[in-house]
Amino acid sequence: MLFKVVATVLVLASAVAAGPAAPAFTATRVFETITDIEPYIVTATTTVTWTQSPSTSVANPTGTGLPTN
Repeated sequence: MLFKVVATVLVLASAVAAGPAAPAFTATRVFETITDIEPYIVTATTTVTWTQSPSTSVANPTGTGLPTN
């Protein structure tokens, strides 16, 4: 009986700790472009999606940086 109670509490705690999903943002760009086939001018689209995720590392810039003269 105690095992069932502990298991239930753990399941509920893990569901609460997970939290809501991170937001995702989508942008669609519609533009006219020229082709070599009729009708020569066509509508094209591109889609970009940005998602949020936690970073598990510290930023580590690369390169030589600015001179210290």
